[in-house]
Amino acid sequence: MIEPTEKQLWLLWHTLGLSPNCRTSNRNYFVTSPGYDDADNFDLLVDAGFATRSKAPAFCDANDVVYRATAEGKQLALAKLPAPPPPAKRTNFDAYLDECECYEGFAHFLGINMPRYQQRGDWGAREYRMVRYPRGSSYRGYSRDYNFAQWSPYETLEVAGEWAPTMKEAKASYKQALAEYRARGRENREAA
Repeated sequence: MIEPTEKQLWLLWHTLGLSPNCRTSNRNYFVTSPGYDDADNFDLLVDAGFATRSKAPAFCDANDVVYRATAEGKQLALAKLPAPPPPAKRTNFDAYLDECECYEGFAHFLGINMPRYQQRGDWGAREYRMVRYPRGSSYRGYSRDYNFAQWSPYETLEVAGEWAPTMKEAKASYKQALAEYRARGRENREAA
């Protein structure tokens, strides 16, 4: 019994349709022409009893040859097949993609308390501000509203920027207010 080379093992795996990720054989043929490296390697496998040789079907070239793995060849190919690669590490985003229909976005899936825009005034004289509601607020669950005017002036706010004529300015004001809010939180933790 010969020990097949890496190339010969690869030919057996290809003939059987095997790979480290697929260990069930769904085919058993390899067509090649005499004189090629593949044919020479298969002839050595035929001599060792790991493969058989037969004539190619009529739709192939007259000189082509079909090689098939024997039961011993299949057993050898499965025994020498490398271990499958470890499964890819699953991330939070993979879990989100599995259930994304249930959430309004990745931030909602992660439980991040996203800020919202508020609007007041009439056409041509509108003002905007960006706010963040506390975690228990009924307004917290809404995504960025298309009708910004639906907000309650009585709802408690965790962080609020100043009213501004544009959303861009409102966002800048919110970022400054958020930085101050976080600084106060750090001071309170250090004092405790």
